[in-house]
Amino acid sequence: MFKTIYQLKTLIAFIFVIATLPLVSVSAEEMEFDPFEKSISEISDALNNNQITSEQLVEYYLERIEAYDKQGPAINSIITINDQAVEIAKQLDEERQNKGPRGILHGIPIVVKDNIDVKGMPTSAGSVALKDAYPTEDAFVIQKLKDEGAIILAKTNMSEFAASYGRLGYSSLGGLTLNPYNLNRDASGSSSGTAAAVTANFAVFGLGTDTSASVRGPANVTGLVGIRPTIGLISRSGVIPSSLTFDTTGPIARSVEDAAIVLSVMAGVDEKDSKTLPAKEHIVEDYSKSLDSTALQNARIGVAVDFFGDNEEVDAIANEAIAKMEEMGTEAIPVSFSELTQYLWTPIVGPINDADFKVQLEEYLAQLPEGQPKTLEEIIKISESPEVLNSATPVNPGRVEGFKTSMEQAEFKDSAEYNQIITNEMPKVRDEIQAIMENENLDAIVFPTMSCPASPRFDQEDPTYVCEAYDTYAASYVASATGFPEITVPAGVTKEEVPVGISFFGLAFSEQSLLDLAYSFEQATNARTLPKTTPNFAVDLVDETKFKDVNSYEDEIEYLTDKGIIQGYADGTFKPNNPITRLQAIKMILREKGIKDFSNVTNPGFIDVKPGDNGYEEIAKAVELGIINGYVNAQGQKYFDPNGKLTRSHAAKILVLAYDLEGTNPTEFKDVPKEYWAYDEISALAANNIAGGYEDGTFKPTNNLSRQDFAVLLARYLNDDFKTSK
Repeated sequence: MFKTIYQLKTLIAFIFVIATLPLVSVSAEEMEFDPFEKSISEISDALNNNQITSEQLVEYYLERIEAYDKQGPAINSIITINDQAVEIAKQLDEERQNKGPRGILHGIPIVVKDNIDVKGMPTSAGSVALKDAYPTEDAFVIQKLKDEGAIILAKTNMSEFAASYGRLGYSSLGGLTLNPYNLNRDASGSSSGTAAAVTANFAVFGLGTDTSASVRGPANVTGLVGIRPTIGLISRSGVIPSSLTFDTTGPIARSVEDAAIVLSVMAGVDEKDSKTLPAKEHIVEDYSKSLDSTALQNARIGVAVDFFGDNEEVDAIANEAIAKMEEMGTEAIPVSFSELTQYLWTPIVGPINDADFKVQLEEYLAQLPEGQPKTLEEIIKISESPEVLNSATPVNPGRVEGFKTSMEQAEFKDSAEYNQIITNEMPKVRDEIQAIMENENLDAIVFPTMSCPASPRFDQEDPTYVCEAYDTYAASYVASATGFPEITVPAGVTKEEVPVGISFFGLAFSEQSLLDLAYSFEQATNARTLPKTTPNFAVDLVDETKFKDVNSYEDEIEYLTDKGIIQGYADGTFKPNNPITRLQAIKMILREKGIKDFSNVTNPGFIDVKPGDNGYEEIAKAVELGIINGYVNAQGQKYFDPNGKLTRSHAAKILVLAYDLEGTNPTEFKDVPKEYWAYDEISALAANNIAGGYEDGTFKPTNNLSRQDFAVLLARYLNDDFKTSK
């Protein structure tokens, strides 16, 4: 059982979190390791030494997601939980015991941006139009990570179709992701969900995609390490494209070493992505193996002066970082770029991205199963439908206009002007960067990753935000336009407690050198801080049942708690003798069935249950599934009485309807004659060894059912170990 540790002011701010934390079955004997802020290597060692299991890791991160992502600070970084994660973890635990680990990522839970295909989970790109788009296979990088034993714990929210248009980290399917360091600020875009989730310790690391800043920006504002690798080092097959001219996937992690480990697994040649073929000779087997903490001692670093001057705090942090490098022995040389290279969005990145989007998106959509959108025009139609426009999270109007621009600009693709940019302008920028680095004999070029701190969330004003930039992401476009690698690493925080990162940028396939420099800086500065909104959980060292008032049928209740079907109260009790209500029973059953989507439920027509009432959606869904029906009063009106106490007969009927149980009458209960209304249902439970009677031969069908009784019945249905033969 995990309990949250707070300082007094945090306790007051997040008392709601404490009141609603789910209870987890991890005892002191079972778990000797605290996963909070631990590295891949530390967690891998703990798994190998039996200090923790992968199943416990998954439960730990799921509890943090439950506590902090949808309640408390409500970071809102997760868009879909993998409902197979616990089972996969169990299988990997068994495999570790029988065969040993596959590699360092064996049993490590991770999160993945929701434009990367994971088989068995929808890939939506944050769009309500693709909420049911299930890919038929894993993306290349996902398969590589799974082969190493990584567990895909969840898909993360993102700017819709990887473009923010003024709403960074917002999507019609996922809503707005907040920055865990400052809830008034965004988590940049478009890999906002991944960055927020990793910094909040919802997983060990995560994957993002980067077209024009989408890994580097979010990592920068959430105090993380983000890598945009050389184009071609990592495959993009199985990833919803924005512009394959610039797109790449990349790791987002809490340390340079972790990012290097993940990059090593992700890198590889993929025949489905021709851009990866030239990378074959440049791939390093393990970028983390030889990380050099002394790399800055004799380095020559170019300082890109063009990307300073938009925010005093960012400039001060970046200049302090450069001074620290010089103190370590680095020679810093100011460098300046041509007018073209100083702002590459208008001449290169913007027009190519607009031209690529429609054609390349529709090539991806064509691979989806039937029934899913196949064209950008269909995406626009759904986005502008009344149902979506009138929803709580309509599509960003700017994003819709971007769709329409891409429709118009599709004809520009492969035109003479398009080819001029690809064949002349982009090589010109590459040549300029290469000449600067060769002439000055530079190991890398550094600059603040973004010229201003994290911006205010789009739906609120923040008078503390100061930014003089025309485009705070201007520096990021250099790596995008050239295809060269860039790594951002934490450098400091502003007075508003928002992280600021510094970037190391180099020539093609210089990842190892850049990682060494970033690692050297990281180890010398230790600049990463922790967000105060998502503090650690401590392990409760008391090895006892979760609920202090439960002393019988503990196994059944613990089993249902582990599965997330039941939970207790804020005072640590389960109150097993409290009569269970009809509504509570329905909620438990729907939770067990994994039903979370209550959209489009039909009004069940009960006069005592109306939209907006507690449990309305669950009741409507249960009626739709045929699990429950209501009563009829003297006036002929239907009512449900959700707060009515459940009897044993009612429970039998609900369970039988929920699970389509059948059975004869193997046990005679002297108080249940064949003409009794629930005779068949009670017989079915008895036939399935779910319920037995009392020693006096009765079933007592009219007795109010307690929470514990109902938990026992449900657990015995779900798990053969708990079934009784009376």
